[in-house]
Amino acid sequence: MDYAIIEAESKPISAPDRFTVFKIKEDDYIFCPVRHKAYKVNNKPEEIVRQWWIYKLKENYNYSFEYIGVEVPVIVGSTEAKKKADIVVYNSAKKNDYRIFIEVKEPNRTDGVEQLKVYMNATGCRLGLWSNGNSSDVALLRIEPKQNEEKASWRELRNIPRKNESLGDVDMPITRSELVAITDFLSILKECENYIKAHEGTNAFEEMFKLIFAKLYDEKTNLKNDDSPAQFRVGILEAQEQVQVRIKDLFDKAKQRWSNIFEDGESIQLGSESLSFCVSALQKIYLLKSNADILGSAFEVMINPGMKGDKGQYFTPRHVIKMCIEILSPQDGETVFDPACGSGGFLIGAMDYVFRKIEKERDDPDEIIENKKDYSGECIFGMDYDRMIAKVAKAYMLIWGDGRSNIVVCDSLNEDGWSDYVKSKYTLGEGKIRKLKQFDIIATNPPFAGDIDADGTLSKYEIAFKPNKNGSRKRVNKLSRDKLYIERCLKMLKPNGRMAIVLPRGVLKNYNDEYFRRYILAHAEIKAVVSLTGSMFKPFTNTKTCVLFIQKREETVKDLNQIYMDSNIAYCVSERPGKDKSGKLTLDLDGKVVSDLEEISNFVSKVIGWRV
Repeated sequence: MDYAIIEAESKPISAPDRFTVFKIKEDDYIFCPVRHKAYKVNNKPEEIVRQWWIYKLKENYNYSFEYIGVEVPVIVGSTEAKKKADIVVYNSAKKNDYRIFIEVKEPNRTDGVEQLKVYMNATGCRLGLWSNGNSSDVALLRIEPKQNEEKASWRELRNIPRKNESLGDVDMPITRSELVAITDFLSILKECENYIKAHEGTNAFEEMFKLIFAKLYDEKTNLKNDDSPAQFRVGILEAQEQVQVRIKDLFDKAKQRWSNIFEDGESIQLGSESLSFCVSALQKIYLLKSNADILGSAFEVMINPGMKGDKGQYFTPRHVIKMCIEILSPQDGETVFDPACGSGGFLIGAMDYVFRKIEKERDDPDEIIENKKDYSGECIFGMDYDRMIAKVAKAYMLIWGDGRSNIVVCDSLNEDGWSDYVKSKYTLGEGKIRKLKQFDIIATNPPFAGDIDADGTLSKYEIAFKPNKNGSRKRVNKLSRDKLYIERCLKMLKPNGRMAIVLPRGVLKNYNDEYFRRYILAHAEIKAVVSLTGSMFKPFTNTKTCVLFIQKREETVKDLNQIYMDSNIAYCVSERPGKDKSGKLTLDLDGKVVSDLEEISNFVSKVIGWRV
């Protein structure tokens, strides 16, 4: 908000030419040009927003103050609404014909749109605006319910019309310069999900995901400069069937461009009304300029936790990922792999870390862009067994700066079931001499729960053969996933390669798991163990976890008595996990997670020494 601030000795007695806050000692006053009265506005940010809009209506939209009402009572049904309308713009100075309802909130408040709809439904007013004084205003068009329907439908407008403008005058193409980065993507996804569930029989998240890729294609392909018009939009007066044809065409082109994300037969299944509603909600967002963590976190929340929870895998909190990546310290040119990548959090963390190094070390913008592209396309690798979550990872990476080309869908524990495409990326050689590809760094949070009993899988793993008292080895009937993942990771890690892996804490202390710990010590040097609290993965699980930082040995140790030359192990215990007992993030006033993991990261990075 832009307004003047004037030091004054007494309260104002008339309206200034522009919106002004008068400071009289410790008090702030404004003069309302509609009510012709001065008001004290200390600790009343909502009133500041209201007066800002009153002046804006006059200066930017040509509505004189005589056409504006403030604190207007509205009859809803047979009674008056509990809350009066903040601002009403009328069609004339007689103030008997509603043109626009405006609901204002203090900055950072995001509620109030539903209250605005109540006023519009009660009066039949077609135009409404919600604002908290920031750039994310919501302008709404009310569309009368069709025959046999009870509720009106809504379209989001780019703007409200000026005094002498019609709806057609504001139905102009959205240009790139008008798109804004999103700060609350989850609420938009939830709103669209609820609408789809109420009107369609399709999977809401999958359909939203298709629309997100159609929009990404539009942003990457069509929005070449600030004046470029977006194709991903809903015109105010445009037939919904026309919108449907255009958006489906964008999605088909997105499928062709990113062919490894969608199947050939996949198409948008939404009806024209649902599609128009969702496109309207997304059309003003600039995905490529939005904070990737905000988008990624929203994707993760939208995916049903049961999809992964029943197999013991949960999305890793960002501050845990950051700690792991800071300690692993990936370098430009080093490959990074996650065999259970989920939505790609660890891989994005590695890309971000290396990208910042590239930006710091180089000064040529073209070289920086090319260097980032090379790194993300050649050094980032991930697997996940769930096709939908793999799509999320690819979208997340596409928004961040790509890296999607090496994300594959497969069971990372059993290469026999891998497709030829997956084998081409993750194995070397052919036939009997085919070997698993190895990587410089592995960062992962594999599934904890769920035992594997398939013969074809267990027979591939050394730790599936448990030693007996007489020294012989017998294959177990089943083995937990986390143990299989540690062996799989060690086999796919280069000699001297670095790894961070999240494990249940019991693995490091249970008596029955001693042989498993011996296996780790024989193949790797333990550099650090960071114990996390039971709150870290709430609300999904209470399992106490730890992060194991290890470096693969150049040769396997046959006699564990030989490991006395290993460096000391750094042991750390997190006491401030950054989450409360219910699993919600604890944030300070600046929105930063209140956690000691950054402190632990700095300590571990200083005291351990990775072999080169």
